[in-house]
Amino acid sequence: MHFRSLAGALLLCGPAFAAPAKDRCPAGPSVPTPDSLGTLQTLKYNYLKAENNGTAAVLVHDRLSNSKAQGRCAAVGEKLYPFQTVPDANRTELVYQLDYLVYAKDLRPDDDVWVAGAGDDCLVYSGSQKQAIYASCDLELPAICTARVPPTTDVDRTVVASSKISVRSNDYTLTGYRDARSFRFLGVPFADSPVGELRLAPPRAYSGPKTIDATKLGDSCIQSASGFGASQDISEDCLYLNVFTPVLPGHAHQANRPVAVYFFGGAFTSGTASIIDYDGGNFASRNDVVVVTVNYRLGALGFLATGNLTTGSYGIRDQILALEWVQQHIAAFGGDPTRVNIFGQSAGGQSVIAVLSSSAARGLFSGALVQSAPVDLPWYTREVYSELVVPHVAEAVGCANATSTENSLLSCLRSVPATNFVDNSTAFQTAMSAVARDVGSDYLHVSQLLASIEPLMPMVDDSGSGVIDDQFHTLLATNRLPNRVPTMFTTVTDEAALYISQFIPDLGSSQSGLNTLLGIAFPSQLAQSLINTTAFPTDPAQNDSVRIIGAQALTHSEWTCPQAYLLRNAGSASFPTLYEVEITDGHTQTNSSSIPDICSPNPTYNATCHANDVLPAWGTLNSKTLNVDPYYNTNDILHSQLLNDVFGAFFRSHNPNPDTNMLRLRGPAYASTYQIFGENGYEINQHDPVEQTLALLGMPPSMAQNPGMSEKCLVFEDYGFTFENARFSA
Repeated sequence: MHFRSLAGALLLCGPAFAAPAKDRCPAGPSVPTPDSLGTLQTLKYNYLKAENNGTAAVLVHDRLSNSKAQGRCAAVGEKLYPFQTVPDANRTELVYQLDYLVYAKDLRPDDDVWVAGAGDDCLVYSGSQKQAIYASCDLELPAICTARVPPTTDVDRTVVASSKISVRSNDYTLTGYRDARSFRFLGVPFADSPVGELRLAPPRAYSGPKTIDATKLGDSCIQSASGFGASQDISEDCLYLNVFTPVLPGHAHQANRPVAVYFFGGAFTSGTASIIDYDGGNFASRNDVVVVTVNYRLGALGFLATGNLTTGSYGIRDQILALEWVQQHIAAFGGDPTRVNIFGQSAGGQSVIAVLSSSAARGLFSGALVQSAPVDLPWYTREVYSELVVPHVAEAVGCANATSTENSLLSCLRSVPATNFVDNSTAFQTAMSAVARDVGSDYLHVSQLLASIEPLMPMVDDSGSGVIDDQFHTLLATNRLPNRVPTMFTTVTDEAALYISQFIPDLGSSQSGLNTLLGIAFPSQLAQSLINTTAFPTDPAQNDSVRIIGAQALTHSEWTCPQAYLLRNAGSASFPTLYEVEITDGHTQTNSSSIPDICSPNPTYNATCHANDVLPAWGTLNSKTLNVDPYYNTNDILHSQLLNDVFGAFFRSHNPNPDTNMLRLRGPAYASTYQIFGENGYEINQHDPVEQTLALLGMPPSMAQNPGMSEKCLVFEDYGFTFENARFSA
């Protein structure tokens, strides 16, 4: 938690009554800005390897004399780059970076750039001659500076004082800093603290001090500690975002990089943008993308709707407000507000669908990437909350005696300590079990096991706010999706293995054991249909076959089959460009005791579990060292390069196939991805509802059967998906 006296706030920043608790105001000597430094660009040759030993530098875009170039490097705590004296590998990697800058039109093909000379001699690297040559010191040229700041890891978040830099945007001044991979602006408030009357209410745009210290991550929203979310610094004052950018534009320069805004996963009850897993430096350095990661409210504080006095879906409203912030400010950080993509995994993927479904978000983004969203589950309605959820939550947090009127209930819910809403207490866990039981039987009409996946959900708008206009399947079926943008959907091969192997004991390999598991997981009629079909047979020769096949059935029911059904029946009409891919050969996001062995390499079955795509796509196994297994092998690194490059390509062009010319000129760090898409001609095709296969992004990538064409999915289609069968029946 971050505390500060009101008197100190007034002295440093002026009025502070509207400011959240995080210390907003940088102290100490003045910090330079791009207005005084011109456009600056970080250059990091990023293999995504744990050694983090790729060459790093800073490009000064302004055309300066040699003496002024030296001064400009000194202003950011660096020197002209010693091109002639560094090891050959560093020179080679830097040349690859400069070649890319020419490709990206950041430099001209014939540009020379200042590097460090010897004595009074002035030296440039000549782009046309591909070597260092002497030049007149009075020439005005861009410059390459050293970058001696470390890369960020979970055990080293050093903020080098000389790397601090301030950005001005719309009367705000935000002080961030530079590490080896990117410029970083952390803990940026986009909303006032959602406390008091703002608890269980739509967010209010940030109205606090306009001088903001953005060198420290903000607190995470109220939740219990977990391997996938926050472990410390948890607060109701949590509506912050983080910006990672490869370039900061000078006063008259427009950088216009694509932007990727991320919504984390965690079943709408856990998760945070403040963990190293979602550090955007790799996307910024390897794929030249501006990354924004967003905190949003979780659990009951993020989604509980009481009656007619609350709107619900506060977490989704937080995300939309963050997108409005991006539109207003991202240009100052080198991003193009017309090229904003949203992406998210698990509940973050569902959040992307919620924003796609919200007319209130129209015009705020131009592309979407949905990872591992369990689209079988429909949004809640107000009736579900008021009748099936609120009574249990009210009792758990100490408001059971304040339910006579909605006003008195809401007053109580807003007055009890925020810690009452943490979901690891016995009272709250009992409430969530009761919610799953009641919602499963009286709304979703599924087993309590399925209903417990996400006991608190966003709700369909009933007030004309434009936040989730209708159920996703209804918007698709009626051709009313309000945000029609290029979209890519991804799943992993064994989504449900994370849950089945964690919560179900080993039932062996017999068909009778599988029948028992199916009876627990699914409604009786569906379970019997699955038992009668040959689509999910056990393998007596495979240890633990019951849980492996049971996880396949649950993966198909909640993820792959409903997604394939929705895209096959309405995807082409709703999305101008559409891709659907499957990811395999992943890496566990954490090695905490809650992760079953099957999700990591093992002698029985190597499952690509839910969330096993997160660290590879972000490349953050070069940053995360605690509570995680290191890269398994070389293929694990190459797979991370592949996924990072595929995602980066989609963010740039809305086509997940990387530009092979770009890959080729960027050298060995991109050689594996180039071999896949260039030399081998691999291609991720646009979605075709009758295509029998789809892209399988393993290492190496291949093709997989389109689940929508399989016997497995036919069973669930015949019974009807949960979103088709859901109805309030209490």
